[in-house]
Amino acid sequence: MGRLYTLFTCNSKEFPPALGPVERQYGRRLYWRFCTLNGISVACLMNHVLILYAIRNGLNDTTVAVMASFVYLAMPFMMLGKPMVSRIGAARTRGLGWFLRYVSASFMILGPFLAPHTTQPVVTAVIVAGAFGFAFFRSIGIAATKPLHGEITEPGQRGSFLSTNHLRVHSTYLVTMALVVSVFKYFDELWVYQLVIGTGCAVGFYASTIMVLIPESSTPRRSAQKSLKKMLGNVWTDAGSRRLLFVWCSAAASKSLVIPFLMIAVKNGYGVSDFFALGMAMVLILGGIAGGIVNRKISDAAGGRTLLIFHISGLMAVALFWGFAPPAFMMAPVAASFFITGFCDAGISIGIGCCFLNTVADGDRVGSSMIMQICSGTTAGLAGSVIGGGLLKLLSDAGIERFDIYRYYFIIILFVTALLLAVITRLFHSELSNA
Repeated sequence: MGRLYTLFTCNSKEFPPALGPVERQYGRRLYWRFCTLNGISVACLMNHVLILYAIRNGLNDTTVAVMASFVYLAMPFMMLGKPMVSRIGAARTRGLGWFLRYVSASFMILGPFLAPHTTQPVVTAVIVAGAFGFAFFRSIGIAATKPLHGEITEPGQRGSFLSTNHLRVHSTYLVTMALVVSVFKYFDELWVYQLVIGTGCAVGFYASTIMVLIPESSTPRRSAQKSLKKMLGNVWTDAGSRRLLFVWCSAAASKSLVIPFLMIAVKNGYGVSDFFALGMAMVLILGGIAGGIVNRKISDAAGGRTLLIFHISGLMAVALFWGFAPPAFMMAPVAASFFITGFCDAGISIGIGCCFLNTVADGDRVGSSMIMQICSGTTAGLAGSVIGGGLLKLLSDAGIERFDIYRYYFIIILFVTALLLAVITRLFHSELSNA
């Protein structure tokens, strides 16, 4: 405990007025090491595994949809990261948030142990609480992410830096998922999920100790000391930041209405085994890796706005496919839809990152990042849980046959996503008109 306390505490002498090129390069190397480890823990604990784990533990569709939205719904708790950044810096805030994130996730392992001795609502509550804590502490750490990216990069290299982050996470994600899928091929048991979650937590603990070593200047701490009212004012009064806020909210909502529901549809709609469902998750990861590679080459030249418009259009194509998907499971077209989704997910994330770093000034990044991520996360969370989860429940209560529930869902979501894309395109057109 003493060593952990030392890792997550600091003194003001550790924060110089600015970082030099060598320190930035060292910081990027550490961050990429963190991304490599984070890919392993993400594969063991993010939505694909947790959705299947929740279904196997008896949680219904609506509860699973809400649980899948926690990553967005917990975003308002980023505000708790602001005083932490001002006190211990961006790197330690991110590292501590990640460490506590895995402490919470470890409680989900208890679900199957409790099942023989208690009721289903108790098991559901334990798993949901662990998943919420996982998202809660992630949000606290995320408050430091964009400012830290700005610290260790310079203009002209940020697109490639963000793409490299994405590529490293997804590469180790893919290898880890391949191992997980291989295990499920022979051992389709709940204890395997518990082992996978425990492994993800252990790797996550170690990754958090790498994050705290990243150097930073005093800029993030000074930025975090600005009042919340002033931060909100900076975002709202600056035309570029205000447009970016609405763009980010629309993009996040588009992702939350499509991506988590693919896994629910393929598992509960087609009724495939966990082995096949996780195989589709691997295809999604492959799409993310391909998206990272392609966007790394074009992001700095094409710009964030082009990436966003193109890749949200790709999500619309996926929703169109699922709206008219064949009633029998067909590997090739379903796998293609997962691949395209992963590719577009990568492009949207990189596009948002590029737009943010190129729009917001260094001294405003902590506050602006927090405000924008809280607003976009809350929007996406409400979209996924209220619109997405509520729509599934309405379709189910209407007596629609099991697979047709997901068809109708994606047809409706196609039009919603088209509306969101129109908002984004209009905002970018307004920016160009005012330039």
